[in-house]
Amino acid sequence: MNVIQQSSIALMLLGGSLFAQTQTQTVRGKVEDVKGTTGKFVLKCTNIPLTSKALVLKTLMGTQQILQVVNTGTAAKPVLEVKSAKATTKVFDMGNLRFGKSARWQVHSTPGNTALVFLNGLPRTGYLPLGNLGTWLIGLDAQFVTSGTVHARGQFEFSFTMPRLPGLVGATFVGQAVVVDKSRGILISNSDCKQVRSR
Repeated sequence: MNVIQQSSIALMLLGGSLFAQTQTQTVRGKVEDVKGTTGKFVLKCTNIPLTSKALVLKTLMGTQQILQVVNTGTAAKPVLEVKSAKATTKVFDMGNLRFGKSARWQVHSTPGNTALVFLNGLPRTGYLPLGNLGTWLIGLDAQFVTSGTVHARGQFEFSFTMPRLPGLVGATFVGQAVVVDKSRGILISNSDCKQVRSR
């Protein structure tokens, strides 16, 4: 584990201890329905159930949202009650995972900001509320992928080539970015995910 990853994880752990008792928490992401069910929803690219008495979750599907939630479950098995939602733009856009093919991954932010990208398997996703920073969704054992500076067009962009690992075909990986803004501090992005394909 390199210094960047150690520092980022330590910061998130500190944030988690500081904000663990926060009543309402910010989560960036999409609402997705659970296939084969009626009226059941999850936060896209996680296994976290979403419920709401205030909103019709079906109407939020397909768009990026800043959700204000309360965890009505437990730390280990969260269930997020959505209190409000506001449409927003996608911060982290994960490229495809196809054997031997290069894909472009992007973090959208203000030019000059620093972006750090992490990756983990879908079964390792979780819920770590960090107050105004956002919510870390991909587990504390997430692997650091890369980091860089957001260029003048408002993107940090890099190429990722999926190695040929046949045992991973069909597995889903989830990524998330941490954006360090010199003036506004740290922001934790939406999670994004892709399934590994052989071609």
